[in-house]
Amino acid sequence: MSFGPLDHLRRNIGVRLSLWYAFVFTLSSLALLTLAYYLLAAAVGRKDREVLEARLKEVGTLYQAGGVRAVRDWINNQPPQLRHNLYIRLVNIYSGVDFVSFPEDWVSLRDVPTGREGFRHQVPVIRIPQNEERDFILVSAELSDGTLLRIGRTADSRAALLNPIRRIFFIVGTATVVLGFLAGAFFASRAMQPIRQIVDTARSIIRTGQLDARVPVRESDDELDELVRLFNTLLNKNEALIRAMRESLDNVAHDLRTPLARLRGTAEAALQSDADPAAAREALADCIEESERVLAMLNTLMDIAEAEAGMMKLERQSVDLCQLVAEAVELYQYVAEEKKIALRTDLKSTPALATTVQSVMQPASVMSGETDSGPHHVVASVDPTRMRQAFANLLDNAIKYTPEGGLVTVSVRGEPHEALVIIRDNGIGIPADEQDKIWSRLYRGDKSRSQRGLGLGLSLVKAIVEAHGGRVTVSSEPGKGAEFTVLLPR
Repeated sequence: MSFGPLDHLRRNIGVRLSLWYAFVFTLSSLALLTLAYYLLAAAVGRKDREVLEARLKEVGTLYQAGGVRAVRDWINNQPPQLRHNLYIRLVNIYSGVDFVSFPEDWVSLRDVPTGREGFRHQVPVIRIPQNEERDFILVSAELSDGTLLRIGRTADSRAALLNPIRRIFFIVGTATVVLGFLAGAFFASRAMQPIRQIVDTARSIIRTGQLDARVPVRESDDELDELVRLFNTLLNKNEALIRAMRESLDNVAHDLRTPLARLRGTAEAALQSDADPAAAREALADCIEESERVLAMLNTLMDIAEAEAGMMKLERQSVDLCQLVAEAVELYQYVAEEKKIALRTDLKSTPALATTVQSVMQPASVMSGETDSGPHHVVASVDPTRMRQAFANLLDNAIKYTPEGGLVTVSVRGEPHEALVIIRDNGIGIPADEQDKIWSRLYRGDKSRSQRGLGLGLSLVKAIVEAHGGRVTVSSEPGKGAEFTVLLPR
């Protein structure tokens, strides 16, 4: 689906973040400028009112002390600039207007209502425009004898004072809007950079199929960097899984090719018209053997997959690991004798733990003080069939890669929280760079390709042990043998 430029901008989260940032920034700035403007206008009006109220109080005091004469003398003694800018009017409750003093430019206010009724409807401050630049400002008060005192003065027009400020605020507001949009675009671009890099990396992987592409990681350690690291970790795991899957498929195809070719060749030979019945029966037996080998490989792969997916069914029982190991050793005793390999066992746990286990498992005669000359018990909750299979695979591996005259030692130890089964040999050993790879399915090292096997034994061991909540480790040096340790929770 294709989108036009406007649709692309509308769908761009960076543009939307920029617009939202500019909108919020502009709204906030507009609110602050409006508040500042009204506070300034109120301050101008309050200043004019305070000046007139001070004059009103002063003239009222003079009138109450000395009457109209005192007010007239006070005006005559004022500087000309103040006298020509001041308006005073006294309205007596009985005789009407007692005194009027106003400059020539106040003639237009000569007919302003002055009666008692007009006074009652007066507001505290009256502003009357004189021209575009000047205003008349009037205040009124009623004195104690009922006389109305009104004082006015000429002041700068509030609109004339505030117009330049409005223009400045408009310029500042416009600059704020532009700055808000640019700042929003900048910060949105910086914030969305990891997201764009993730999108570009995903597109690169989809387009080229190269799974080694990664998103660059910044050093800010914020949530987006954590997202980038998690995305890279996901890519690493996906790459490892796909690589392992490809290697597994290659190995399966390679390992199945030989038995299937043999199976086909044997079947073709059996179908020859001149083949005798004995040869045909032998060919059918070979076909069954090869098919069982293929089925064993597929079943093992299925077991490993079930264990790794956490779906392997385990019939857990409290089992003596010493007994399981002894059964596996007995199974491979004949194989070891054929290769002239000594197979030794050490099936003893720590004394303190052995006493605790014996007190639970042995009858009352043992608990009363009789000694037990046999091996100590190391009990763990495991599936005996699966664990016997794992121990047998480790023994088979040790005997297979130990030369004639070598030694394989199997020991079992019980610790307070886990049981250890250690299988040690003095065979060819494992190179350090292969020790992490031996657990992979169908992996066979260079030195092991000449031996029989499918490359699934150690993978199955690891899968079974981890399905039981344990772990298996290896330590080895080339030419000095290997030591495999199985650790199981008690």
